[in-house]
Amino acid sequence: MDSKDKIVPKEELNLVLQELKENPFEKFNLAFSLMSIIPFLVFFYLLISRFFSFEILLGDVGIILFISLFISILGFYIGYSIIRNILRKIIFYAAAAKYSDELKSSFVATVSHELKNPLSIIKTSISTLLGGIIGAVNKEQRTILEICRDVSERMNRLVIDLLDLYKIEAGMISLQREFFSITKLLETQIKVFEILLKNKGMRLVKAIPKEDLSIWGDDDKIIQVVNNLISNAIKYSTKGATVSIKLLPTEKFVRLEVADTGPGIPPDKINKIFTKFERLDSSIEGTGLGLAITKDIVELHQGKIWVESQLGKGSNFIVVLPLDLRKNSAKESKQ
Repeated sequence: MDSKDKIVPKEELNLVLQELKENPFEKFNLAFSLMSIIPFLVFFYLLISRFFSFEILLGDVGIILFISLFISILGFYIGYSIIRNILRKIIFYAAAAKYSDELKSSFVATVSHELKNPLSIIKTSISTLLGGIIGAVNKEQRTILEICRDVSERMNRLVIDLLDLYKIEAGMISLQREFFSITKLLETQIKVFEILLKNKGMRLVKAIPKEDLSIWGDDDKIIQVVNNLISNAIKYSTKGATVSIKLLPTEKFVRLEVADTGPGIPPDKINKIFTKFERLDSSIEGTGLGLAITKDIVELHQGKIWVESQLGKGSNFIVVLPLDLRKNSAKESKQ
């Protein structure tokens, strides 16, 4: 066993095997046996039905036969050992990668948690200074303090995003599901962004049904999804662009679309857009975690999210959420 194999905790290895939902070694043994037994059966069939006699086993042909059989069995064993060893290494490396990723995530979460309180103190102190509570602030001082406030807010958003992502990946997020109106939720969040859109010279187009549409989910988390998608559309659009929000109900699902008329996403980045720390334009402010968190939240609700985009024409982020997961749970429990 390699040194790299030894550093993998048994729990992580078992976790990888558990995620595969079947023991790959057992499947491999069965598959290899089934594949290898066919030529042996054909060989013995031809030998017994056409050529077999006891005299053959006593002569040179018998010696060749036994040597051939020995070589076949030896070849089978060597091939089996090589492929099994490769399979074992793949699983061990997967477990090692998972263990390493969890260590890094745990470290980032710890650091982020330790930064959270000092950042809160810094933000409070800056707000106190800007409010003139402890004395008047001149124009130059106010400019510097406002810059510090903006930087601290960005750092705070990064810390919150990192902690959210860690909690989701560690399975520490429990959804507080209830029936809530997604139509009212959207109308409320759109009002939050209307001023920002107006200040940036962008146009908002919305297509939301007048009738009240409720879904069973965590409204706080869905608000996070909506805010991330709208913020993303605004962030990557320029003055004069249009941001459209659509809500399309179906029999069992609700489909939310947030589209923009921005530059679009390059084809080679479409499949990476929901990856952690992936950013289309490094010059634009952001942590690269918003869409990754959005995807995790949608999947926690057993929904799906994807993006359709054309360069120069904009992007359309599509979220599909089930109306009521309890119906699915009831069906699964009966089966």
